[in-house]
Amino acid sequence: MFTEGEINWIRDVLIKNDSESKLTEDELNWIKQVLVGQYGKDYDAIIKLPPHYVRQKIETVKLKENKGIVRKDLDTLREKMKKFTPKELIELGNKHIRDSKGIENFSGIYIIHNSTKDIYYVGKSVAVFNRAYNHFVTNPAENVARYRDTVEFNLPEIYTDYLIGDKFSISLIPFGSTSLLFSSIDELERNGISAYNASVEFGGYNRTHGNVINKRLFRNEEHQKVAEFMLDKIKETESFKSLKNNEGRKRYTFNLLSEYGLPNSWGFISPFAKMIQEYQKANKANK
Repeated sequence: MFTEGEINWIRDVLIKNDSESKLTEDELNWIKQVLVGQYGKDYDAIIKLPPHYVRQKIETVKLKENKGIVRKDLDTLREKMKKFTPKELIELGNKHIRDSKGIENFSGIYIIHNSTKDIYYVGKSVAVFNRAYNHFVTNPAENVARYRDTVEFNLPEIYTDYLIGDKFSISLIPFGSTSLLFSSIDELERNGISAYNASVEFGGYNRTHGNVINKRLFRNEEHQKVAEFMLDKIKETESFKSLKNNEGRKRYTFNLLSEYGLPNSWGFISPFAKMIQEYQKANKANK
């Protein structure tokens, strides 16, 4: 699968000194200005924390700071765009019907608004028409773990609220259509969830904050390049296609690295497993 030259390159990157993973000068200045200056945090204590953990905290703070301008930007787009009813969205989940109407699928986020209860759900997909309607036709009780949490913590469900007659409107936002620049659909989704207070802690439908904690964070750009190269090499193999859960993806990555005598760093294995999951979800949505 990998040539000797490719193995040596991957090994050199994975064993390279972790100095590249240290916080940058810009990140340190932001910590001083915002976390210390505005929030009164202890600078010395912060910089002793693992860099990836600090970056997650930085991102969380930025989400909160930006939620107002993101909400305004998305609201402006939603006012200009058609809002779909669940019935319309379910119908447009059929590709033949979309084709007959000249409607193309696209990559982006969708904002589901329960206007009866005034609560939101923000999701993402590389093919929004294939994904968004599922919330209105899929019974969450079929997912045992999710349903257990729903009952125990009395969490809202789109499907249940739709069945009891709540009114919904759905806005589909193409990636790249916002006036604000976002580096990825994940980033747009995270900001949308924050902007609309869509997570369950605010009474919304989202169970997570859009992978703020679980997003893949490689130690440096070289690790990212290695991960993208490896993914391209393995994505058509049968063993790759058989991966079904995150533990299996991590075990697969560990065994793959071991097979070629490469360093088994969990700082690489965990985000690479997340990358595999994202690829599989995107590939499934495109079929």
